[in-house]
Amino acid sequence: MNSLNQQWQYHYKNILSPMILARSGGDTGTFGLVNSMLGAGGIAGGIAVAAGKRTKNPRKMIYISAGISFLLGDLLMGAGRNVFAWSAAGIFASFPIPFVMAGQSILLYRIVPENIQGRIFAIRNGIQNSTIPIGLLLGGYLADSVFEPFMVSHHAAAVFLQSIVGRGPGSGMAVMFLCTGMLGALSSMLGYRNRSVRNLTGPA
Repeated sequence: MNSLNQQWQYHYKNILSPMILARSGGDTGTFGLVNSMLGAGGIAGGIAVAAGKRTKNPRKMIYISAGISFLLGDLLMGAGRNVFAWSAAGIFASFPIPFVMAGQSILLYRIVPENIQGRIFAIRNGIQNSTIPIGLLLGGYLADSVFEPFMVSHHAAAVFLQSIVGRGPGSGMAVMFLCTGMLGALSSMLGYRNRSVRNLTGPA
């Protein structure tokens, strides 16, 4: 559960910080407010999970919540051009995360035999944590060497994307958020409909 939260935090901090600062002209107040909204959304989501009824089907909790986070969070974060849009995106992105984490925990504790839970969770956490450095390095490389240069080109696709995210410093990283939003929502939908996952969680 902690490693999932860490991965989400690193995903945002790796690209979000330079994107907000670049697109706001280095306004640390704007970045601080957006960061605060990310934290507030996560806290509110945690309270909602704790206060709600226990779900009978964690598949909905995991994949629908993740899809909402990607669609409303990442897409709005990329398309937004001011502190209000970015703050709303921060709330939309972080509020569903506790639901994802809770659903994952429910599913794992339900299907993993008690006598091997420690080993299984240790292996899972090790695998998840091992991907963090790769994501950090890859995200930085893609931002500096691929997306940012592409968005200052005159390519037809770049011109089209500029109509969505704008142009100038940070626009390439904004497109990266659009990509994670669309791909994340698609993977969440496919995961929700996956037969193997459905067999683990039972009917919707």
